[in-house]
Amino acid sequence: MTKKTKDINFRIIGLYLFVVLIAVGVVVKIVKVQQFSTAINTSSQPRYFTVEAPRGNIIADDGSLLAISMPLYNVFLDMSVIDNVLFEKHVVEISDGLSNLFEDKNAGEYEQFLRVSKKEKKNKYILLQNKVTHNKLNALKKIPILKLGQNKGGLIAEQRPNREKPFGLLAQRTVGVLRGVNPVGIERAFNQTLSGVDGKHLKRKIAKDIWVPQNDEGNKLPRAGNDVITTINTDMQDVAEMTLENTLLKHDADWGCVVLMEVKTGQVKAIANLKKQQDGSVRENFNYAMAEHVSPGSTFKLASVIAGLEDGFFKTEDSVRTYGGEFTFYDRVMKDSQLGLYDKITIKEAFIKSSNVGISRIIFDHYKSNPTAFTDRIYKMELSIPLELELPFPNNLKSPTPNKGSWSGVTLPWMSIGYEMQLTPIHMLTFYNAIANQGKMVKPIFTSAISRDGKAIEERTTEVINPAICSKATIDAVMPLLIGVVEDGTAKNIKSGNYLIAGKTGTTVINFNNRAEGEEKEYQASFIGFFPADNPKYSCIVVVNNPKKNGHYGGLIAAPIFKELADKVYASDMSIHKALQQIDILASLPKVKQGSVAETNKVLNEFEINTISTDELWMVSKTTKDKVFLEVRKVEKDLQNGTMPDLIGMGIQDAIYLLETYGLIIESIGCGAVVQQSISKGESFKKGAIIKLELA
Repeated sequence: MTKKTKDINFRIIGLYLFVVLIAVGVVVKIVKVQQFSTAINTSSQPRYFTVEAPRGNIIADDGSLLAISMPLYNVFLDMSVIDNVLFEKHVVEISDGLSNLFEDKNAGEYEQFLRVSKKEKKNKYILLQNKVTHNKLNALKKIPILKLGQNKGGLIAEQRPNREKPFGLLAQRTVGVLRGVNPVGIERAFNQTLSGVDGKHLKRKIAKDIWVPQNDEGNKLPRAGNDVITTINTDMQDVAEMTLENTLLKHDADWGCVVLMEVKTGQVKAIANLKKQQDGSVRENFNYAMAEHVSPGSTFKLASVIAGLEDGFFKTEDSVRTYGGEFTFYDRVMKDSQLGLYDKITIKEAFIKSSNVGISRIIFDHYKSNPTAFTDRIYKMELSIPLELELPFPNNLKSPTPNKGSWSGVTLPWMSIGYEMQLTPIHMLTFYNAIANQGKMVKPIFTSAISRDGKAIEERTTEVINPAICSKATIDAVMPLLIGVVEDGTAKNIKSGNYLIAGKTGTTVINFNNRAEGEEKEYQASFIGFFPADNPKYSCIVVVNNPKKNGHYGGLIAAPIFKELADKVYASDMSIHKALQQIDILASLPKVKQGSVAETNKVLNEFEINTISTDELWMVSKTTKDKVFLEVRKVEKDLQNGTMPDLIGMGIQDAIYLLETYGLIIESIGCGAVVQQSISKGESFKKGAIIKLELA
């Protein structure tokens, strides 16, 4: 065997052993994977990422956007795909464009940034800008090189979800927010409706934590969620929040809420919830109208009077002794806000003046032997039953039950004036709204429809809770009481000369049961009512908690907020204005200017005015009580003879037409009919002469 042959054999043996070694390695790897569950590293393999769907919009009753998904983009540049020659040719233009668009660096800084990024060998996939708007992204796509797209221009935009509220903090708590902890409002209640269908996009990993989107047939665009149309009116909401904020600051109150609702439909047009912060600012961070369960105070007296009327125990004209505004029930003294004003008054007067003693006595005297009859009436009026509303809220309703729990001999009289219980403001408003609605109680609603692509796919209808919480006779009996509160009672300061308001004030001691000896009382001022009282369209409740300055009564603090909001609504809603009396326009026939017979007849015929006319072209009018006479005026014959006719009383348009026909030049001062002419009647004139006309 030659040396050359030996070398060839060694090479063959070496190659054989190398192949065997590789084969053994592959077999070992397969065994490890199959027998010992060793996972294959796929972290760098392309995979699909979820593309979150845009949420649907939340829209006001007039189409204004309360919440909208406005996508933002994180923008990257893949420098590896940009041609070097093109880069050098356009880098200055790109730098200028980026500097002008983002305004965070000058053109020189951007050029240096791009050049350094282009030279890097390891990672040429760079973050250009976070949170770029759609408009700026479109502008980016017009910059040289970048407009070539992802594969040649290197521009990559990753969409990120973003929720905008065009009206800022308006109705913030009602519109709500979807967050990981304690989502609230419409965003929470209608999350499934607002959520769309997520998409997916294939991405390829090019470096640690860097994934580049790839074009792929499996990519799927997300589908946006449906829109929620609310009942909120932005103008009414703005007035409610502004007025409430001013009141909280003026009276140094802890918090307040306002709810405005349509009587027939139950649609909530405005709901404001504001709290005074330690730094003196006012913000909305809790839905007091729906979630704050407090003693309603004197506004509950309406329910007490209705209960007695329904059971036939008294009439509003009956009298009750108030003993000067102070009376003792067992071991507890009941007092009116002002003592010694009256001793014996009618139930109507007791309600209008908000006498605690008067109302509590008529309830105690008639129900003390059977308090269950009273609480049953309250139950039938739905005041002991929680409301089931669209928006989530805690149910801490408290309504005492006779001979159970903390019930005692004084529970009934104090319950009759709004203590010993806990109700939400919107619950009390729903009750008063039923009175305005002739006894029909409807559920408050915050949304009117669900829409997709601008078309309604689901409409919300009014839901009746109770078709009649009491008889029509009782409604008719209490309506004068509610009007009387504003006309001559505790809320007469908000009496309007334009429309009738019906309602009831409330002034509650909120630390009544837990006030330490010597501690000052804390109050809650409220007013609930509806307007126009003779044909109610809107109901409203106002609650202001713990005012510490400038008074504490409901009529002084809460009622003016109601009035300001009601005035705004009345001014903007023409449907609640009384129709103007029809005026007979022919009662006194109008004076008719002298001029063209044809034009005058046209106007008079349109108004169906009885007219005696002439066949001539020009006329002078005479008006009687029931007729207009158009008599011949031979002005054209005078002009044909070269003499000036009488133009007094003729309209300027007719005078110009007539005079210019015969070659005269007109100069006029003023407007209306001719009262003076420079060429007098009967004077001769020549063609081209100037005539000056004074009008009035």
